[in-house]
Amino acid sequence: MTRECMRASLLIGLSVLLVECAAPTPNPHVVHPKLGETLTSVPGPLPNFGPFATVGEAILAACPIIMRQPHALIPVPRTHQNFSVYWKTASEYCAWLYSVDGEHVDMSLMATSPVQDDPSKRRCDLPAQVADGRHPEATMVYLVMLHNHAAGENLSFNDLYAIADMAHIHGITTRFRGQQTSMSIVAFIGKEQGGQPECAGFYHYVPAQSDEILRYTVDNEHLTKKAVARVTWSDEGNPSILPIEERQ
Repeated sequence: MTRECMRASLLIGLSVLLVECAAPTPNPHVVHPKLGETLTSVPGPLPNFGPFATVGEAILAACPIIMRQPHALIPVPRTHQNFSVYWKTASEYCAWLYSVDGEHVDMSLMATSPVQDDPSKRRCDLPAQVADGRHPEATMVYLVMLHNHAAGENLSFNDLYAIADMAHIHGITTRFRGQQTSMSIVAFIGKEQGGQPECAGFYHYVPAQSDEILRYTVDNEHLTKKAVARVTWSDEGNPSILPIEERQ
């Protein structure tokens, strides 16, 4: 092989390597809308997830899936000197827990947002509809709006407006396993364990059941819950979040 051929081969190999590095394989389980695109639905179900008999089981199974997505967790506290560096690349992922038969819980694919229009917040855009190719004519039962909070914070006002909007579309309660069930919203939080992101718990608000925001903590496979805030709604439909003071 001549020197020119060797040089050409090296350049071609380098070009291929650069292309591969610049264009990583997309995650088939995450829907990334293009800038300016509005998703009308998100596909379902997520492969190898359930289905589950209870909403609680499905929430716990979904937590590690979402928290292990790229940049879903900021591994340092807000006071850390590198927090702002992690924050710039932090991502939120949204998904639905839903049912097509009123008996079992599935999870949709995850959705993100190409637009982060508030530097102090992170967002994801969850469409109001799930498109389940197995049951295209089925009447969906929408159970839980799932998403992660990379910095571990409580539910936000935007989260409360989101659940209010979805409740207006689908109804705040629905029939599941023969009982009236409230639609709810979950914000997952995580932690690093051995250098890997793990589920640390979640915040949960079930508006038709209680005015409390509950924080569930996962520790050594044990789940504990604590009421951390109360939500009130004005006549105009605006929420207030009132922290619950700890008793001395």
